Amino acid sequence: QLLERACHEVGWDLVQPLTSSSYTGFGHGSLTRDTFELNALMEYLTHHRNADIFAIVGHSTGCQNSIHFLKHGHPHLLQKTKVVALQAPVSDREGAMLEPGYKENIKQAQMLVESGKAEEMMPRDAFWAPITAQRFISLQDTNGDDDFFSSDSTDEQMIDRLSHVGRVGQQSGLQLIAAFSGKDEYVPDHVDKEQLLERMCQAMNNNNHDIDENNKTVASKLMLHNGNHNLSKGENDAHIFVKAVQEKLKIHT
Repeated sequence: QLLERACHEVGWDLVQPLTSSSYTGFGHGSLTRDTFELNALMEYLTHHRNADIFAIVGHSTGCQNSIHFLKHGHPHLLQKTKVVALQAPVSDREGAMLEPGYKENIKQAQMLVESGKAEEMMPRDAFWAPITAQRFISLQDTNGDDDFFSSDSTDEQMIDRLSHVGRVGQQSGLQLIAAFSGKDEYVPDHVDKEQLLERMCQAMNNNNHDIDENNKTVASKLMLHNGNHNLSKGENDAHIFVKAVQEKLKIHT
């Protein structure tokens, strides 16, 4: 409701997609499927609801969806995408690596994929939701399809995975907010959250300077020092995030 109200105040409509990957459906899907469905939704809104421009707000795995869409979405839809907000762009892999049985589960998933059984389900004790071997690898293996935000990635790896954001911004005027919570319970204690956020934004802005008259880069950082993963505990964290999104939306009203 907070985001919906903020959108309406500046003349935007809010659409909450329900995709095949919503809720526990993500365990048998892929980022490719999600981008395909997001393309279809945006095409529908363009042709049947007179949508002209778009903004995307992604939470947690939705951050991976947003980054993937910005690389693989239809080019004409990327031109229409003016704002992206990432809330809790955290690594699934780094947290999973601390869990008991991690190496054994990865090995089993790899064996299934290599034997042509990528769509076979993993054992119940491997993950909290039903999940295929391929999706398990994507989320939890090093360099998996979802491995965009890990702190142990080199600068070169981050640039390889994220620099397309800056290129899209140069062409379309896209502005991106990356919001990271200082008390995110899904981020291991050893991770320097502020440094990670800085590195992610630098990677997104690689070779991307002076994109507008104010010399603003595409990706800007928002550190919510007391926020948890979904901004449900801090008194003002959700308001601060939504206000930051609203300010970007105002530019396109």
